[in-house]
Amino acid sequence: MTESEPARPELGAPPSEERVAPPPSSDELAAKLLAVQCVLRGLNADPDVRMKLHLRFMAICTSLKVPKADRVKGAERLDRLVADAELARAAGWQGDQVLRPPGGESGST
Repeated sequence: MTESEPARPELGAPPSEERVAPPPSSDELAAKLLAVQCVLRGLNADPDVRMKLHLRFMAICTSLKVPKADRVKGAERLDRLVADAELARAAGWQGDQVLRPPGGESGST
């Protein structure tokens, strides 16, 4: 084998792209669910964005209750949800836009 030739995997071993991580245990998944819930609870973002994130969280929780639930896929969905929540947090939100007068006018007449 030369440096330009790729190393051949052992016979019977799946290629590295096909190797699958073991599914998270129930305790690991429960800890991740709790962490995501805490992130969403403390999220200061647009109310519509928060609602959509909470609905996604509820859908993930519901999907994990199915008897043959794919825990790996559920954990990946939770990771994407946290990433999206962090993007919403980074976007910055300056309070409830509904309660502000249009055009930034003061409340006095």
